[in-house]
Amino acid sequence: MEVKPLEVFSEACNHGIVRMPGRNYPGCVLQGDSLKILWGLAKHIREGVRSGRTEDEDFVDSVERLHDSLLGRLLHYQEVLLREGFDLPYYPPVTEMVEGPPS
Repeated sequence: MEVKPLEVFSEACNHGIVRMPGRNYPGCVLQGDSLKILWGLAKHIREGVRSGRTEDEDFVDSVERLHDSLLGRLLHYQEVLLREGFDLPYYPPVTEMVEGPPS
């Protein structure tokens, strides 16, 4: 293990934003329990797609929960970067009303 200084831009609960040494842009800290939850949702979605249960209410709920969780993290990331004077590492910025295919 190495101990290195990090630039900390947000310590919001489960939404930490830090910049590692040598990186141009900050990244998002993802706690292990949150990572497991996101993986669980993705696994449930994969199983639903493979079994053809895409109309199932439980499947749709998992899709919405995964989307909303990632969207919330991304919106927080954008807010913090813009507040700190960074350009975003992608264009265009994401909004809550995302339509169309991912870019």
